Amino acid sequence: MPYENIPEQPVAETAPQTAETAPQTEAPKKESNGLATAATVISNLFSPLLMATYAVALAMQLSFLSLVPLQMRLIVLLVTFLATTALPVIAIFLLIRFGVVKDPMLNRKDDRTWPYIIEALCFIGVAIYFYTIHAPLWLVLFILGGTMALITLTVVNRWWKISGHATGAGALCAIVFYLIASGNSIFSLTWEFIAICLLAGLICTSRLILGRHTLGQVAAGFLNGFLWVFLAAWLFQAAPVPVIVQ
Repeated sequence: MPYENIPEQPVAETAPQTAETAPQTEAPKKESNGLATAATVISNLFSPLLMATYAVALAMQLSFLSLVPLQMRLIVLLVTFLATTALPVIAIFLLIRFGVVKDPMLNRKDDRTWPYIIEALCFIGVAIYFYTIHAPLWLVLFILGGTMALITLTVVNRWWKISGHATGAGALCAIVFYLIASGNSIFSLTWEFIAICLLAGLICTSRLILGRHTLGQVAAGFLNGFLWVFLAAWLFQAAPVPVIVQ
């Protein structure tokens, strides 16, 4: 046969991969871990359970309420924190203890229904408290707008896991935007509004990095928080439509 005298080509043996020959994938992995860590920190710092406290602190600092004595403002913040953070955390712990909630991080949409309902009831309690201490109507309506956002989350969550973090981020943006548009701020809030929008972007991005939500769920959450909180104060106070001056 014509091919019989052709010498066989030696087959190169595949050398086992060593630390020197293995592909260098450690650096991207570390970078990925760094992003995930940063995203986790941001998500924890701006948990939906803390957003009401941040929102009230923001509203009091950026409006004429900053003229109220510090002690009174701290009492309001403490009540807000106890009602919208501490009490829901205790309730969630009990729900976990009795098996109603399976995941302590509430990543499963089935575990979010009762915590959302409890949080909404706590918001209503805070709104009543604000009304009894004669807080400005727009501050009461902010909390009621947040209540409506929570109710929306509760209903839609049965089919689609809207981001609670993004909802809170949208609410923070809505508060600053309302203070600017309504004239309730005591100084220009242009840079504050830019900063809070950048912060909202970080919060929303952290949820995408961690893979907790899709882009659509994050966008829907932001709109849910922004529209309910802004429109609750704007429409019920019959404020004039804001005019953007060029």
